[in-house]
Amino acid sequence: MVAKEHLLALKNRILPPGAGPVIELLSQHHQQLEMTSIILEHVPLIIIGRHGMIARLPIDGRITKLSQPPEILTSLQRFFESEQTLYVFINLPEIQFPAAVTEVIREVEERVQKRDELMRQIDEALERRDRGAFLRLAQSLAQLEE
Repeated sequence: MVAKEHLLALKNRILPPGAGPVIELLSQHHQQLEMTSIILEHVPLIIIGRHGMIARLPIDGRITKLSQPPEILTSLQRFFESEQTLYVFINLPEIQFPAAVTEVIREVEERVQKRDELMRQIDEALERRDRGAFLRLAQSLAQLEE
């Protein structure tokens, strides 16, 4: 089984045209997926690469090769009606974020952690009925959120 979060993290990579709906469908059926690092023969398989997708799915009792996103999506929908395992091979590069964007993301994460810590401390001050600590912490929280 593949973690749903792992599949949704693929959206942070450069997806080929038409792969978005396929990734969404795969994430809905993550319990039927198995990641593979090699391309397997004679098993249900989808390969998602930088320039496109290829699926080998059982259609009318035979493994059929599909390469167009609409036909892959339709065939996958039919495939997931069964309880079979689909093997997934991913070959996608990560999106490279500029250093400035990475820095902003890090700062936002730090602010969220600080806010969560202040909220925890405010709850503790309320439980202790410490009015002074509560007011000081509430003011710090207000400043952080400005």
